[in-house]
Amino acid sequence: MVIKLYTRCCVFYYLNMAKRNKKQPVDVANLQPDEVNALRVVVKEFMDRMQRIDSEIDTLKSDKKELVEEFSDKLDLKTLNAALRVTKIQSEVEFKDTFDIFCEVLCS
Repeated sequence: MVIKLYTRCCVFYYLNMAKRNKKQPVDVANLQPDEVNALRVVVKEFMDRMQRIDSEIDTLKSDKKELVEEFSDKLDLKTLNAALRVTKIQSEVEFKDTFDIFCEVLCS
């Protein structure tokens, strides 16, 4: 009984949140330039910026790979990554005392 009520409340909450978070549709077709040359300039600017971002992402991925290779013989990176995930979760928890109690119960 309690679980059904809880489930219904969660479903109701998420459905209402989905309705609230919808943005009003924007008529982008009326906002973009009508003239082909003006549109070409905007599209070119967009594509240039997108390609620059993609290039930066590729560079960062390469740098990250090199960093992992550099430290792979000095650190247990698998364990370090697991510890980083745990600390990230801990920093995002609202009720830290309750979280600590749950962890203690689950780990014992």
